[in-house]
Amino acid sequence: MLRSFLSWLLVLTSTVLVAACCGSVACECNDTYADAIGLQFSATNSQDSLRGFFPSYIDTVYLIRNPLDTTQRPSADTVTFTRSRAAVFTQPIIINNATPFSLATGRKLDAYRYTLYLAKRRSRVTPTYTYRIDSIQLRTRYQGDGCCTCYQNSSKKVFVTNQKGTAQQIDLTDTNGNNELKLITLERF
Repeated sequence: MLRSFLSWLLVLTSTVLVAACCGSVACECNDTYADAIGLQFSATNSQDSLRGFFPSYIDTVYLIRNPLDTTQRPSADTVTFTRSRAAVFTQPIIINNATPFSLATGRKLDAYRYTLYLAKRRSRVTPTYTYRIDSIQLRTRYQGDGCCTCYQNSSKKVFVTNQKGTAQQIDLTDTNGNNELKLITLERF
């Protein structure tokens, strides 16, 4: 009986000491954008007015998400971004595991393909601009240092097809290991 009491006392004391140590440490993981993809639009300038966008072209943007596995439900989700014309170049469109779509299905960002398009109205209108994210390859791990465990992205490759139909691979890996958001700049032509 005494031995059992001492064992419990030792376990309780150890738990309290570890909790006190870790409870006083603030974890700053900076993993908000670990898997995120940012899309920004290039602005029209006087030198090359064909490559950039006018604010009125991109104040409403549609984003469709389709699962790579076509047997999954729901088959497609759509989100509409409506922004003021003053903010269209300063606020990127961010696609993350739970933004702008919910994570209710449990599938992450790389389980989908995305289509971004511009149109005056969504229904029965031919898009004026289309950009596809065909697939995303993520390599991540959890990195711990005793009391804190943070999510770390070590590779982020995005396979896209632009408005011209040109497919390319874009590496958005933060080589500094800070999980910073890197942006893909979209051009009109």
